[in-house]
Amino acid sequence: MNYYELTDDINFPNRWYLGDIAFADNWELSQHLDPEREYEIEVCRDGSEMDYTCNEAYGVSVVSKKFKEALSSVADIEFAKANIVGKKTDSEFYIMAVPKELECINEEASEFQKFKVNDPVRPDKAGEYRGFFKMVVNPKKCEGFNIFRVKGFSIAIVVSAKVKQNLESAGVLGAQFKSV
Repeated sequence: MNYYELTDDINFPNRWYLGDIAFADNWELSQHLDPEREYEIEVCRDGSEMDYTCNEAYGVSVVSKKFKEALSSVADIEFAKANIVGKKTDSEFYIMAVPKELECINEEASEFQKFKVNDPVRPDKAGEYRGFFKMVVNPKKCEGFNIFRVKGFSIAIVVSAKVKQNLESAGVLGAQFKSV
């Protein structure tokens, strides 16, 4: 099976930019949220709504109802209502959390940097991935999973060809897929 990194289309025409989720630990929200809670998020820069976008500083996924419904049959995703403050929107929006992490990187085929011990910026991340120039996953380690985060680089969301197809068939705007 093929896998893809799901990213926010930074070149989306006249796109909006969303800020921090109010009164919440934004780092925590990307992987765990309270599905009973309604979160609030402000628009940093107004523009066209996107079905998939990440907030500016933390990479929290904010998705439209259309996006959420396209993934209704996919396990390992959590959603909670998000109110967009100060903007009347055409859709309902949700915070999407992806709690599952897989140790799945094919390091021989990938190009990356890792944080070093005593790193001056993030010593707490020693041994974790700092960034990728080329990410390649081992499909055998991903088998049976349709959406997950990369262990040691949890900002990356990886989806299966099935998820990609569901989202493309639904016509979602703002989501990009890079083969990994």
